[in-house]
Amino acid sequence: MISLVLLLATALYWSGEGRQVEAKRNAAYRRALERIVDALEDRVTAHEIVLRGLKGYYEASESIDRTEFHAYVAQLKLQHVLPGLQAVAYIVRVKGGEAAAHVSRMRAIGVLDYRLRAPAGRDEYRPLTLIEPQSEDNLRVIGVDTATVPEALEAQNQARDSGLPAMTRSLLLRQDVGLRTDRSAVMYLPMYAAGQPLGSVEERRAALTGWVSGPFRIKDFVEGIGQLVGDEVAIAIFDGPMNQPASLIYQAPGFVTGAPLKRQSVRSLPVAGRTWTVAAQPLPMIAKRFDSGERNLVALLATVLSLTVGWFTWFLSTRRDHAVALAERMTRELRQTRDDLQATLDATPDWMFELDAQGCVLHCHNAPGSALHAQAGQLLGKSLLDAASSKTAFGCRAALETATARGYSSGHELQLMVDGQSRWFELSVARKHGAGLGTETHFIALLRDISERKQAAERTYRLAYFDSLTGMPNRRMLLDRLAQALSAATHAGRVGALMFLDLDHFKHINDAHGHSAGDALLVQVAQRLTQAVPATDTVAHIGGDEFVVLAIDLSDQLDTASLLALRLAESLRGALDAPFSIGGYGFASSVSIGLTLFPKQGEAVEDLLREADTAMYRAKDLGRNRICFFEAAMQADVQRRLALEQDLKVGFATAQLSAFVQPQVELGGAVVGAELLMRWQHPQRGAISPVEFIPVAEASDLIVHMGDWMVEQACTALAQLQAAGVLVPLSVNVSQRQFRHEGFVTRVQSLLAQSGARADHLVLEVTESLLAEQMEQTIARMGELVALGVRFSIDDFGTGYSSLAYLKRMPLYELKIDRSFVQDTPIDPSDTAIVQTILAMARNLGLRVVAEGVETQAQADFLAANRCDVFQGYFFGRPEPLAGWVARRVAQAG
Repeated sequence: MISLVLLLATALYWSGEGRQVEAKRNAAYRRALERIVDALEDRVTAHEIVLRGLKGYYEASESIDRTEFHAYVAQLKLQHVLPGLQAVAYIVRVKGGEAAAHVSRMRAIGVLDYRLRAPAGRDEYRPLTLIEPQSEDNLRVIGVDTATVPEALEAQNQARDSGLPAMTRSLLLRQDVGLRTDRSAVMYLPMYAAGQPLGSVEERRAALTGWVSGPFRIKDFVEGIGQLVGDEVAIAIFDGPMNQPASLIYQAPGFVTGAPLKRQSVRSLPVAGRTWTVAAQPLPMIAKRFDSGERNLVALLATVLSLTVGWFTWFLSTRRDHAVALAERMTRELRQTRDDLQATLDATPDWMFELDAQGCVLHCHNAPGSALHAQAGQLLGKSLLDAASSKTAFGCRAALETATARGYSSGHELQLMVDGQSRWFELSVARKHGAGLGTETHFIALLRDISERKQAAERTYRLAYFDSLTGMPNRRMLLDRLAQALSAATHAGRVGALMFLDLDHFKHINDAHGHSAGDALLVQVAQRLTQAVPATDTVAHIGGDEFVVLAIDLSDQLDTASLLALRLAESLRGALDAPFSIGGYGFASSVSIGLTLFPKQGEAVEDLLREADTAMYRAKDLGRNRICFFEAAMQADVQRRLALEQDLKVGFATAQLSAFVQPQVELGGAVVGAELLMRWQHPQRGAISPVEFIPVAEASDLIVHMGDWMVEQACTALAQLQAAGVLVPLSVNVSQRQFRHEGFVTRVQSLLAQSGARADHLVLEVTESLLAEQMEQTIARMGELVALGVRFSIDDFGTGYSSLAYLKRMPLYELKIDRSFVQDTPIDPSDTAIVQTILAMARNLGLRVVAEGVETQAQADFLAANRCDVFQGYFFGRPEPLAGWVARRVAQAG
């Protein structure tokens, strides 16, 4: 009778457990599919983030060569982060008429064997220019016109018109032709010219410069998800609706095509402008997972137990020893079952916790062999909500609330301090069911360590938005923050400032001590600037020795904001005044700062950067190591100087420049020398003063070529005068840039040899500013020229770095008193005293003295009374063309 009652209870239990097993199996099946879809979505998002990082890197660089691109991509470790990714590449838009120029540019940046692999005569090409990694199969597609691939053309046009990423239909990559049959897909991200409007399709088409692309093999891409595509569920992926057989792009082993699917077995996944359909079928393993025989085992055990109880009752009355042996055997079996369950739990790498309704950890478990096994116990007895960081505690609470309401919650990210380290976990929570809980709710929580995945995402983000040398925000992040600051200032009526900083003479440090010293200096400059600005402001390193400081919310009054901005700029300049120590050596470096305020009516981010840059160059023009505000006239001045520089280049190339000469005479009027002067007769603007065009030439390398030409004119004239027997010294002005040019000494020697001119009658006039810098190198170079016979004169003496130290050390021939001192003699006592002092000093040093700007008889008489050697000025002769002057002297000699 007892056995019959127990057997009936066993049957009821077996039936109920069967229904629960089926429900759990379906829930696990749905969760597996959701995990797969979420993982695919995460993988596509990561793919897009990588492309956006490459786009930002391209837009923040003036140009990228093959070596630089290789170094940048190598740091991303893309094959580790995104399994299945075949390559990343840049594709540029090339108009038909620019094909040859494009090939030349590519070869100039390091792709020496580059050629455009496309039919000639096309209106537009879309060649693949740079690709990483540089494997043999990838290099096969360099220069290929991607527009010839229909799938690529369709996706590129979609990305171009929308401004968003676009994915191709499945295709066979060009580098795989003849080698593999795996189908692939390519994601394209458009790139546009900076500062162009992008509000409409037409504007985006006009501004397009190219694409960043990322091809990947679909099979490797999906199966790289790992355990999510395992032995529980078989999936298939369709590009579009699944009722079209041609749209199948991936099919896992075990997936049966054409088999009926339940409604919950299909999910749609948006993928960069396309829609993938993910279909799933359960595999036998998922059924075994929930129908492992436990229910049958329990029923069997219960049946056996029922029969055993009846039998045992009889057995007790017969043989007690047999009953004890049977109990021991059953205990061993139960222990073995428990041990099997424990082994299963120990093989799970995730942390498993049992929580109460308040989130307090009641029990914890993780695999003994895992790296964080000992640390799991640190959370025992603590609230998971309290252990989470402040920014993730809310998500943890939401996970518990969702599990309370729905029975299950997953996909939440949680940050915990474990063994003194901050680590990230993915949290899944399920409500616990079972006897012995009463009315109290308990939860089973699984924590999966995703710290490495978060770190990989953080590395990608830092590479896209931070400078690799200084760790500071780069140009891309600066533009983002400046756009936000400009918008906030406009709406709030507050004034901010943008400062452009450029180190003075930074190139000298690189040239003299190497780029490693220059890099170390930039790091220290970045540290000082960061310490000198408030935490709310931004300091960015945008390349080379250029830094930008963004100061926000200075004041609501323009005058007050201007004063505060100037004070901040002065503090930045002061912070960089102290010497830097690099490798045991001291370095001094000043800074020129351009400053502009915002907001201004109708000005955008690029306008503000241009204004600050313009102001910075004005600071350099005024002598460096100073601060300049931007004014509207600055931009006009920059444009005028640019136009003048272009005209000067054309003028020099087309012989618009000419050499004039002004005689130098003794008191009696005899010509004892002459100075060559450069004149420019513009075909439209007429005569342009040297005061206007010489500074423009000195700001570029053009002054070197112009200076060499003037030396050549002087040598030719000296040879003609010598041949006629009327030889006198000729002076030529030499700029600092020309004098320091590497081939200057060789050039002078060559011109003297070619013309046959006497070197001792060629006088090179230099300014005192040349002598104030790099004195030892200057003395050495002057010595080389003096060894050839050339003589030196100091022009405009007394207006620059006047010091007896260099006068005694330099191999000088003469001094020229600046016209600013001569013009007020003998009326002005101060200028009179200065001129007398210069003449007395020159006599003591044995130097000839030439007085410039002599225009009156009184000036000439005063200079003669003080024993001046030579006179030059309008009183004795105005400048005239060199050729006519030489011809007249030659004719007079004949």
